[in-house]
Parts: sequence; C-alpha cells; structure tokens
Amino acid sequence: MARRLRGYVHVDGRAYGPDDELSAAVAKRIGDHAFEDTGGEVAGESGPETVGFTDPRAATSSGDTAPPPRSGRGSGIDAWRKYAEDNGVEYDTHASREEIIAAAEQAGLIEPEQPTE
Repeated sequence: MARRLRGYVHVDGRAYGPDDELSAAVAKRIGDHAFEDTGGEVAGESGPETVGFTDPRAATSSGDTAPPPRSGRGSGIDAWRKYAEDNGVEYDTHASREEIIAAAEQAGLIEPEQPTE
C-alpha cells in the first residue's frame, strides 16, 4: 500500500509536502501519524504509479540493521558501504569510510559523533 504525507513536515530544516517524493531515510524519521494511505499500488509494483513514496517498512533490504561500529572490529569501509546501500544512502563510489559515515549522518540514519574533550 502506498502512502503520502497528510500535510507539510520539516526534517532537518527542509519542508516536505503531500506531493513530494521521500527517501526511505527521510520517511523513517517521520511518524506514522503524518501519513495517509493513497489506496494505490506501491511504485515499482504492477499497477499505476502513485504519488509519494514506497513504504520503507515494505522494503526487502536489511535497512532495519544497526549501523556498524565507528571503530574497532567490524568498522571497516565494506561494512559501512553495505549499511549505506541497505538504507538507500547515496555516496560517491570513491568515497572514504568517513565520507560514507557523513552521508549516513546527513540522511538522518545515525547521530553525528560528539567529540570527546
């Protein structure tokens, strides 16, 4: 089932409205109360294309996984690439691990790391 916003919401200082396309990362940050069912098919499935976005809960990727650690075992670039791809985060193919982490932060999937003093 496809969904769309009931009205306008703001995420990270940007306004999104009922006719806007939402990435899965942005849609995850908005509460269910802000959406309504459109009654149409989900985009990408057979049937008419709908306005709005594909419900991220219907995705087949492992987007519900926890992010890799930022240091130590399991914190390598391959783990961060997989996490970003599973969650629909776009990044340059030549991006460093730190750039991929920054893209995940900007997408709202993870909180920025706070420097320790």
